[in-house]
Amino acid sequence: MNIDDPKNDLNDFSSSNSFDAPIDIKNSILNYVEKELHPSRVGVFLKLITIQFIVGILTMIFCPQYKLSFTHNYDLFHYFHHTFGEQVCMIICGSIFIGSGAIIAAQILNKPEIKVIRNYKPLFYIAMSSIFASLFVFISTSAYLSLVPFWLIGASLSGIYFFEGSFKLKTLLTS
Repeated sequence: MNIDDPKNDLNDFSSSNSFDAPIDIKNSILNYVEKELHPSRVGVFLKLITIQFIVGILTMIFCPQYKLSFTHNYDLFHYFHHTFGEQVCMIICGSIFIGSGAIIAAQILNKPEIKVIRNYKPLFYIAMSSIFASLFVFISTSAYLSLVPFWLIGASLSGIYFFEGSFKLKTLLTS
């Protein structure tokens, strides 16, 4: 068995007849290992949404816009809004909201799940950004509909790039 290549271990195990385990146990083990090595895209996307939801709620603690903030401090929001304009402010808000979840996701998901995300990263982050933007528009009548595209751009791009950067940092630190 080769420790560095778990896929070869699965092939070795499935082709070996060195033990007489009942076929249902062998099939059960093979199915489990196969699912662990090749997680479904839907399952990984649902994990990513769950992580983003939890991290997103934590970021909303500091964002006064939806009245979830403990501080109710508008200073940072007003600084971005007045210094950079409302479009850039929305890009920054989307980046903070989705980007923070992307950083955490890259740190806590396992390698096969990260591989799925890396293969479908643009699609996953555009879809996830769209879901959360729709949710924000739904829960708030004060959402700026004309600015949603700017939020989507910031959210989607930061998700893609922050996930990749966080993954590379994790790889660097664990090697």
